[in-house]
Amino acid sequence: MAAFSRRTKAGRSQAGRSAFLVAGAALAATGLHIQVADAADAASNQIEEVIVTASRRAESVQDTALSVTSIDPQTFATGGLTTLEDVINYSPGVYFRGGSAPTDNGITMRGVSTFTSAPTVGVYIDDVPIGSGNGQASGASLMLDVMKAGMERVEMIKGPQGTLYGASSMGGLIRYVSPDPSKATFGGAVSADLSTISHGDSGQRYTGRVSVPIVADRFGVSFSGYYEDIGGFIDRIPAAASGAAKNVNGYENYGGMVKLAGNFTDRFSASLLGLRDKTTFHGRNIVALSGPPFVPANGPYETDTSKSLDDSKFSLVAGTLNYEFDFANLISSTSYQERLVTSTTDLVADFGPLVELFCGCTVDNAPFTGAQSTDRFVQEVRLVSREKPREAGNIDWSIGAIYSKEESGNGQRLAGLPTNFVLLDVNVPSILKETAGFGNLTYYITPQFDLTAGVRVAKVKASVAVDDGPEILLPDTPPTEIDDTVDTYSFSARYRPSGSLSLYARAASGYRPAAANLPLRDVNGNNVAPVIVEADTLWSYEVGAKGYFGDGRFTYDTAAWWLHWKNLQARIYVNGAMTGGNANSDVTAYGFEGMLGYSPGERFNVTASLAYTHSTLDDDETTAFGAVSGENLPGIPQWTWAVRGKRTVPLASGAELSIGLGFRYTDQQDTGFEGGTGANGAVITPLIYNFVIDKNVIADLNVGWQRGNVSFSLYGTNIFDEYGYSSGTARPAVGFIRATASVIQPRTFGAILQYKF
Repeated sequence: MAAFSRRTKAGRSQAGRSAFLVAGAALAATGLHIQVADAADAASNQIEEVIVTASRRAESVQDTALSVTSIDPQTFATGGLTTLEDVINYSPGVYFRGGSAPTDNGITMRGVSTFTSAPTVGVYIDDVPIGSGNGQASGASLMLDVMKAGMERVEMIKGPQGTLYGASSMGGLIRYVSPDPSKATFGGAVSADLSTISHGDSGQRYTGRVSVPIVADRFGVSFSGYYEDIGGFIDRIPAAASGAAKNVNGYENYGGMVKLAGNFTDRFSASLLGLRDKTTFHGRNIVALSGPPFVPANGPYETDTSKSLDDSKFSLVAGTLNYEFDFANLISSTSYQERLVTSTTDLVADFGPLVELFCGCTVDNAPFTGAQSTDRFVQEVRLVSREKPREAGNIDWSIGAIYSKEESGNGQRLAGLPTNFVLLDVNVPSILKETAGFGNLTYYITPQFDLTAGVRVAKVKASVAVDDGPEILLPDTPPTEIDDTVDTYSFSARYRPSGSLSLYARAASGYRPAAANLPLRDVNGNNVAPVIVEADTLWSYEVGAKGYFGDGRFTYDTAAWWLHWKNLQARIYVNGAMTGGNANSDVTAYGFEGMLGYSPGERFNVTASLAYTHSTLDDDETTAFGAVSGENLPGIPQWTWAVRGKRTVPLASGAELSIGLGFRYTDQQDTGFEGGTGANGAVITPLIYNFVIDKNVIADLNVGWQRGNVSFSLYGTNIFDEYGYSSGTARPAVGFIRATASVIQPRTFGAILQYKF
């Protein structure tokens, strides 16, 4: 984004100064604070704008007609909060579904639940989409967390982003922004983080980053790396297939990022980014539940699942070219990524009865091997007009095109021992292609009021095939292909009545692409799955306000929204096996988000956030999962709030002491559906059963010391050792309900030592 970074102090007028002040509200969830000692500071020409690139154009937070939370990962890391989940928990309107493994998680925004294996929240690194939008590749649950790779910031953009970012961003977008290497000075930082978990094991984390100029003021390169060995807190019971073991959900993760950037001429610049991440683990954060009512079947931190061999590898290479014409910037982004996730474990507790149903034998071990892979190539080209003054009649615009191709594989093998009966030995290759053109135009009616319209037309092609050896659950199927065209739109209006207030209204659409579906046989051999999982779409409407008052001591950012979601893609279960489909009920959701920051001086700040979400079915659902009108969508708490404060105190010899305290609340949430009597009097039986995850309040505390380039901090997360679940499911199986949950990490204490050079 170097082409958009040229801003003079003359251009940072009142709008720029107010943007800085409003940034405190936009960053309220981050713990960042605005250093405003008095009104004179608030009006100082030395105040820099806080720039985000959520709209694919660099602009101040206040000028963005979107609900955006921008996060500096380092601010959270000093308190031991190093993961994407940690910062999401302090961000309004965004919900993290913690899964059973470090590679199994999902993100929901604004009531648009991750209800299938196809994501509703997109993920980008700079201009590069990462992960998969293909439901056959589990794109919704294989959300990659690269916070530790030295990212400069993370932008959480709420609401549909289909016109700018394409499919599978109908709920919103997570955008990692990597730092450019310095072209002038050598520098870097190293840190060590040692921790211990209550009811569990100890952990260690090491990170480092260095930036090296190659040609003064022309070329630079940066390297970042990380290694972590995180202890577990879940114990395997003796009755599990592989016997007893302690702290089985620990994991090892390491990786790094390299970025080369340079200016070949005053107009032509380029960058090359490489990223690598690997995670290994041998057990999962799964607690079996008995019921209903559902309670831990063995103990609060005990699992009946067997030992597993799990491995996740991700690699990315991306290059960006940027040429500045007199009238516009031409940007080309090319990327290629690979992701491979493999797992081998004994799932006799989950699927033993299913194997016994088909083999007519007794099963005491059900080894399951799964392998999911995605290779993705993306080429995008866009032309973005050069920034103009906000004067009546001026126009800003951008046009572009993108091509994306994903080739995914999904291999699964399930057998029963001791007879070695093979129930499933399937390979499911799938392809998802998207070719799209898009455009955005902003017209300034007055310097204070402007309108923006955007459109994207996408051509989507998808195919899936099935090759199963035993052909019991799945028949061999030649490639099924679909061809679809989807249009998405966005419209927004911005009004800035004063430097301390910005208002906006926005209407936008989003979608997930249609997909060829896996066949699924019932006990009579009939295919009960639809051949095609159709695209689902939504329209969202929101109004928002951003501003400050009290000479900049108080900042705020608030938005209210409403959306209608049609033809939602859903899971279908038959005899414990799962495939895709579409629900026959629409969804209506509405809510609001608000953030308030208070900073009476540069050494004290408090930020608070509050969000409400109401997301329910419009009608009885009878074709996919079974539910009655008005039931909540799973995995969405109605209320969340967070408060975080920081106080710094100067010490002798130039040192500084800081104290930080935070509280985060998550309301209760459903995991499935209750069913009941429908509108026509018929009884509707849920195929995804429900148990309620209780509400919880988590407290985090840290104390830090800094002098010069050296800093040291002590931290505690979940300091009151609150017990609860981050996710759960009650999946139907043969003759019973298999209910499990993933446990929130218990109280953790740690220490971090960092040195900057």
